[in-house]
Amino acid sequence: MKIVQFVRARAHAAYALVAVFLGAAALAALGSFVPDQALSALRSLIPGETPFFQLLLLGWIGVGLGRLTIKPAPAPVESSAAKRPRQETTDKDEKVDRVLRQVAKVLQTHLTDSESFSERLDGHNQRLSRHESVGPIKEIVLALIEDNRDMRNRLDNVRNQLEESRLQVVQLQTNLECAQEAGLRDVVTAIGNRRFFDASFMEEVEKARRQGDQMCLALADIDKFKHVNDRFGHLVGDRLLRLFANILVQNVRGQDKVARFGGEEFALIFPGARIDEAVTAVERIRVVLESKQWTIEPSGERVGKVTASFGVVKLRADESPNDLLRRVDERLYEAKVQGRNRIVADDPNDETSQSSPCDRRAATG
Repeated sequence: MKIVQFVRARAHAAYALVAVFLGAAALAALGSFVPDQALSALRSLIPGETPFFQLLLLGWIGVGLGRLTIKPAPAPVESSAAKRPRQETTDKDEKVDRVLRQVAKVLQTHLTDSESFSERLDGHNQRLSRHESVGPIKEIVLALIEDNRDMRNRLDNVRNQLEESRLQVVQLQTNLECAQEAGLRDVVTAIGNRRFFDASFMEEVEKARRQGDQMCLALADIDKFKHVNDRFGHLVGDRLLRLFANILVQNVRGQDKVARFGGEEFALIFPGARIDEAVTAVERIRVVLESKQWTIEPSGERVGKVTASFGVVKLRADESPNDLLRRVDERLYEAKVQGRNRIVADDPNDETSQSSPCDRRAATG
């Protein structure tokens, strides 16, 4: 029973392995000092076909490696699930998922090998059962079988926890992406909000500086929007904001950025565009908006024609983002002062100095 308790003891795996090799060396040396008669009497207790020394060595190594595998396995799972940085890119998230899948595959392979080892132990146990004089050895084999079964159960739990952690990582990634998207999207118009504009604006200015490319910025304001809200209510006003946002999105290029700047003001970023290209896009938006006749459903009450005013500027050499914002706001203010429903833009021929406003207005004024 002392031998069984020793096998069952939760010793460190390294100690178990050292004990195996020291025991093997001792057994090898034993043949030099113990009389042959004693060794023969000892071996007579074991059936000739039973690999006694191989069985003990295989069993102890299996238990030692099994315990060595169990202890470190949960640690990387916890750290990759709990300490994954909030700002990790999608590529890194996919890499984490691949690593977790690989670890799960390794655990599954180890479980399969452990099951095969357990079957071999069961076979040896059945062979030992046919001999009445091998009681101590049979107890050792039974202890190894039980420890191996315990090891398999633990590894199976680790594998289940690993899969659960992997799913939690995927869910966390999805939640972070949804939260980030929700934080950058205007709740009324479903386009980018002011936070989205600030981030995109700084990014495009820096890229234009780095690549030596052009960039234009436009600011739009729905004319007399307060009058619409006061007369028809905020629900109609919100619907007008959504429809205007749709017109903006449908009349710009794929690389352009559209955002609600605040209230009834909207911003458009035109990366790599010349001033005349930006003005052409804005004029198309102005015409589409002016051509529509708005009614309230289901009553059919007429809202009438809705227009907007626009300011358009181009990024100048060594101009700061704040100065660019200040100038586009000034252009929009000029469009309002001059009668609304028009575009006031930088002069396309002016590359460095203060530009003269370029006025485009509707034929009806």
